[in-house]
Amino acid sequence: MLSDWLKESGKDRVSPFGDRIPVGPYGELLSVGLDDPAPDLTAEIALGCLPVLTAEAGHVPTWATPEGQPRLSDRAAHLRWLAGAGRGFPAVVMVAAGQTLRQACNAADVDPAACMGIPAAAFAE
Repeated sequence: MLSDWLKESGKDRVSPFGDRIPVGPYGELLSVGLDDPAPDLTAEIALGCLPVLTAEAGHVPTWATPEGQPRLSDRAAHLRWLAGAGRGFPAVVMVAAGQTLRQACNAADVDPAACMGIPAAAFAE
């Protein structure tokens, strides 16, 4: 569900005059092992990309720079809000540099099987 929502939210739009409104990716899923330290995503975050860490296998981001999405920290906060708003998204936890997804979930008292992580640096942008 989250991957579908991310794809839809990143599609270009059309203005009332028929002009293309570039949007770009809202965020990109990145598969990580529950017990693997979070990768250093400083360069991607600097480009405005919002990495969303998931233990679900098979997600490889393209790291396309968003053209028309709001600030990175706003997108991170919005995903955290959606997760708590009963929209069917998994819980969102902040993952500190070098922390594993499991550690972040345990610290937030969240089931690691039903969570996604966002690097803490994305909230600070």
